[in-house]
Amino acid sequence: MTAICTLWDREQGDASAIAPRFAAASRRYGRTPWREWTDGSVLLGKRAYPLLPEDWQADPLDDDGAARRWIVAADVRLTEREDLARQLGLDAGGISDSALVAAAIERWDETAFDRIYGVFAVIAWDRHRRRLILVRDALGERPLFYHIDGARCSAASMPDVLLADPALPAAPDVEQYRQFLRMNAFAPGHCAFRGIRVVRPGHLLVISDDGVREMAWWQPDLSPLRLDTQIEYEAALALALDAAVGACLRRDAGQVGAHLSSGFDSTAVATTAARILARDGEPMTAFVAAPREGQVRTMAARHVADESLLAAKTAAMHANMELVRVVPRAGPLAALMRARSLYASPVSNLCNLPWFEAINEQARDLGVRVLLHGSTGNTSLSESGVWALREMARQGRFGPWLRIARGLVRGGWMRWRGVLFNTVEDMLPDRLWRWAMTLSGQGIEDERAMTLMAPGAYAQAAAAHCRDAARAGERPPDSGDLDRERGISSVDFRLSTLRTNGDGDQYKAMLAEWGLDLRDPTADRRLVELALRIPVERLIWNGEPRAILRRVLADRAPPEVLDNRQRGYQAADWAQAIWSEREAFIEEMERLEMYEPTAAFLDTDRIRRLIDGLPAAGSDAWDSDEAENSYRLACLRTISAASHMRHIARSNL
Repeated sequence: MTAICTLWDREQGDASAIAPRFAAASRRYGRTPWREWTDGSVLLGKRAYPLLPEDWQADPLDDDGAARRWIVAADVRLTEREDLARQLGLDAGGISDSALVAAAIERWDETAFDRIYGVFAVIAWDRHRRRLILVRDALGERPLFYHIDGARCSAASMPDVLLADPALPAAPDVEQYRQFLRMNAFAPGHCAFRGIRVVRPGHLLVISDDGVREMAWWQPDLSPLRLDTQIEYEAALALALDAAVGACLRRDAGQVGAHLSSGFDSTAVATTAARILARDGEPMTAFVAAPREGQVRTMAARHVADESLLAAKTAAMHANMELVRVVPRAGPLAALMRARSLYASPVSNLCNLPWFEAINEQARDLGVRVLLHGSTGNTSLSESGVWALREMARQGRFGPWLRIARGLVRGGWMRWRGVLFNTVEDMLPDRLWRWAMTLSGQGIEDERAMTLMAPGAYAQAAAAHCRDAARAGERPPDSGDLDRERGISSVDFRLSTLRTNGDGDQYKAMLAEWGLDLRDPTADRRLVELALRIPVERLIWNGEPRAILRRVLADRAPPEVLDNRQRGYQAADWAQAIWSEREAFIEEMERLEMYEPTAAFLDTDRIRRLIDGLPAAGSDAWDSDEAENSYRLACLRTISAASHMRHIARSNL
């Protein structure tokens, strides 16, 4: 990863004066000397963090650009660099990824990005037409923030680099924190800082004297992929998975590690990486988080509290894979001080932070430089296909519906009443839906129980988030208390999960702190585009959920993982962790009431009740849905957001 930045003063002010400040702020994210290009009113700067052999080649900012139309600062890792070089008539072996991207922009202008596969954030200055282009990769694996105030435009990889400009004071965007606590996300294009926006994944921003124009350059082909046999779908997915993982293994030094759990996504990534590395005799280290000894919360029999047992069976199939079992030593509040200054956004699931950062520390200490994970797998790899029941019925395709239904019942995946419920549930009114859920024995998740917001603020934040999404051209998310997604297809739902602000800022922060390049092969653009085109009924062929992926992993993962019908439950020891930090927890809860901006939209009466009613260590009161919703979700998420907001505001609370 790399830090890139720019400043353009359209009133012909001296942009170069800010260079020393940008250079100093970017030192946290880069390891090479500062590079810059300026013509007076425009500055482009870069500090690289070499992660690939070609990162040591010449950079586009290394010359004065006299013969070029475009000046480019790029933070990029290409996955198909040879193909791009071939299209440009260049030798891929002697050129950096940044130079390839610059050459592509020189050749194809704004249309270049659809030809560029990989992860990237790019700042490009058009010397001829005097316009600035800001762009991010399709899935947002690289971050890019910007600020526009009249004639002054600036952008940078991370907010703290952007805030090195004294003309931009740091202040929290309180409205966005409200939306975060209600919808678990900032609005599209928004972030934690007032006056700072995010270039959205797959989008391109053009800034000129004529104004600002935003467009989505990534518009995936969603036409269904029609192949003759199920085997052909399996072969297509296997090929795409191997290519995606293989592209993530390229590095200039260090070892490769991977997250590994009992789930399909991390299993697919880790085992595929092990197979590819084994061909060259290279080892791989897999990391699995395990709970502390003692009481754990498993969410009934369908959840796995300790995923390390199944992960060990997977690792045993691969001679070059060493499994490291990581048990967090600290609780969720111990790292809060670091988290609020390290991450540009508040940590959503604070209870997962201890084990995630413990894995980072172990990986760093073992010499790992590239750490693989599969966070996007639910979208690209492991969609179960159950949505096919409603889609087949809605389309009047009752033959395929019946084949899927019979297979689900015959395989023990569902009973007939479950099949019928999944077929019609999105059409049921809320009252009837609640009754059907209760009859089926499923728990009903109430979004209100998972937040500490006051009722009025709760409703206002949901409405504001939907308005902001609509203004950004996105489909407004479901904002009901029951979180029901109605009237949409499997592809619609998966696309909506992709259309966030991206996780690139988190990855860049982790590289700065631990020297780890986190890479997600399941977010590979080619793999995602393929997955979105596979007909949903093929995902659950003959009533077997994840039918394609199960076949792909048949020789990579053991039957205990492939046939497992329980879900891993991360941080099952959350109650122990909270109790171990009881005093700090109470102090953070009390700060919620003391800090005026948060007290204004939180339910302070409920906060006091939760403080007073904090269960004793080992109490059965922890083992309930109410306790989980209140303490694990509502309290920890609010503490995370409020602490982050106070840090930006430089509050002394």
